[in-house]
Amino acid sequence: MPADYAQQLTEYSDLTPTTLGDADALAAVLVAAAGAMGLAALGPPVVRRGPRGWAAGLIGDGGHIVLHTSPDEGRCLINVVASTPAAAERGGDVIARRLGARAGD
Repeated sequence: MPADYAQQLTEYSDLTPTTLGDADALAAVLVAAAGAMGLAALGPPVVRRGPRGWAAGLIGDGGHIVLHTSPDEGRCLINVVASTPAAAERGGDVIARRLGARAGD
């Protein structure tokens, strides 16, 4: 039976830059979100600095979580894919809380 995948793509702004530019904090956000989703990681989170910010990702058995941050702008784009809509939503909620996003951001 094929899995039905759900995707949550969200962009937040007006975030505090501290977490957005901290590689360890971004990795911790990914691990927390994966735990909330029930997503078994297929390896450790990968966090890399780019010219405009950071990219962080975690690949799991049945989904993934990717963050693109722009600390200087206080912005973060999140992409969560999971095998069920509820799992994707839980992961997105954890990320929003950990990054300090407010409703309506």
